Amino acid sequence: MTLLSPLSSSPLGLMAIVGIPTAVAILACERPRFATASLALLLLAAAAVGFREPEPLWYIERGWAALLAGGFAVATALLPARPLLDRALLAVVIGAAAVGVAAALRPELIVGLDWHVTGQFERALGRYNFEPLGGPGVDAAVRRAAAVWEAVYPGMLVLASVSALAVTAYLVARIRGDVSGLPPLGRFRFGEHLAWVLVLGLVLLVVPAGAWAERVGGNLVAVMGGLYVLRGTAVLACVAASAIRSGRIAAALGIVAVLLYPVTIGAALVVGVSDTWLDLRYRLGVVTDEE
Repeated sequence: MTLLSPLSSSPLGLMAIVGIPTAVAILACERPRFATASLALLLLAAAAVGFREPEPLWYIERGWAALLAGGFAVATALLPARPLLDRALLAVVIGAAAVGVAAALRPELIVGLDWHVTGQFERALGRYNFEPLGGPGVDAAVRRAAAVWEAVYPGMLVLASVSALAVTAYLVARIRGDVSGLPPLGRFRFGEHLAWVLVLGLVLLVVPAGAWAERVGGNLVAVMGGLYVLRGTAVLACVAASAIRSGRIAAALGIVAVLLYPVTIGAALVVGVSDTWLDLRYRLGVVTDEE
């Protein structure tokens, strides 16, 4: 999900949202050693690639990565025993709160940020002509999809940030010598209280409270939809691992799932939401360790 980041200003853009939090986590949480300090500095240097030709989006991208890194360091210090997802979401909240404070002090700041981020979608559409691929209908469909993506890019940034912090946690765990890194996908779950975030998003979407409520609701639904799809994927992967013993059959089913991704995503979403109250892994007799 890290690829969902709308702030990637270059092919090396992911080095910022992954590299900066990882470097800060190493420097803030690990015992000072020459090797780890050198790795942290190398990651920071890699994140600074492109400094000679900076664009506004370049600064926005690295500014958010720095806020995310600081938020994750604070979240880890305050809640060291909490699951990774809780700490990652708290880090996103801290980063968003910092942006909100800056926007309160300078109201034009948030408008400029939104203009720079959404402008890249319009520039991307302007480079291509989709009508030769299937006529005006295809072009209109692509533009509608881009408009939806443009509206929910904050939610996509949240999902990309959480995914990037998972990579950070994995790298830090490996540096500490923990060969397992992250728990298996089949164990992924989160607190039932987050279901209320989805409910709030749906309410804001249907209540005629203005464009701002519709956009906030759409972004909340996008974030929780992504998390529930991942939870449903974890349930399906856990069940498949317990029922399928042949690697070839598992690979074939994986290929079919990718080819039929609209159906797969829809099924994973339904399973993920259902698992919140039904605990499908337990009911289906799949034994998993709790987080």
